[in-house]
Amino acid sequence: MNLGKKLVSVAAGVALVAGAGLAASAPASAAAKPAFKGATGIAVPIALIGAASAAGVTIAPIAPATAQATTDVVNVLFPVSGPLMDGVLHHRGGLSLTSAKTKITLTVTSPTIEWATSGGDTAEIKGEIGGIPDSSPFAALNGQRAGIFKVSNFDEVIKKGKITKAGKMFKRTWTITQTGDVAVTDSQTVVDAINGFMGVPLFTAGMDFGTLDTSYTITHTCKTKKECA
Repeated sequence: MNLGKKLVSVAAGVALVAGAGLAASAPASAAAKPAFKGATGIAVPIALIGAASAAGVTIAPIAPATAQATTDVVNVLFPVSGPLMDGVLHHRGGLSLTSAKTKITLTVTSPTIEWATSGGDTAEIKGEIGGIPDSSPFAALNGQRAGIFKVSNFDEVIKKGKITKAGKMFKRTWTITQTGDVAVTDSQTVVDAINGFMGVPLFTAGMDFGTLDTSYTITHTCKTKKECA
């Protein structure tokens, strides 16, 4: 079995939305656009993937997202991207979810992780939905963003590096990590819709889905050392 592709028969749920934003405390007065490097990983248990696969649901990462399998989990990786926004971390790629029973392929692209900058330990994963048949009462959701996963025990750590000289410019790199526990959304309406498209009762509202592990850097190039402070 190609775990990279069946990676989320449960990520199936993930498929329906995922998503991103950036650290609220990162500086904004840079001479050039910030450079982003890193990814968000969602580690989905093999047992959950096996259950989805047995139900005839296949999920594959949409490039440049990738999947890495171990003996215990399949880690779905979404590259982090800009722009800088408080409480929103943006990503590239996405997931596709295909049902052998209904022949429907749902897609979720440009995922974001969104959280309250005022504090708290929860976040939400959202994404742009596609692939819903035109005949479906949910067809209007194509091209819309929706939340499919919730993150509990959400924690973010921000570290800023030293300012260095780069020719006539200055640079400073910020390192950000985010962790938490991922579960399917509490919205019964969303869960019923996903199960309906797949033709099988794959998910239940609030069920455990995996763990979140984000690690990325933002490098700012500044005209003066003060701008990078």
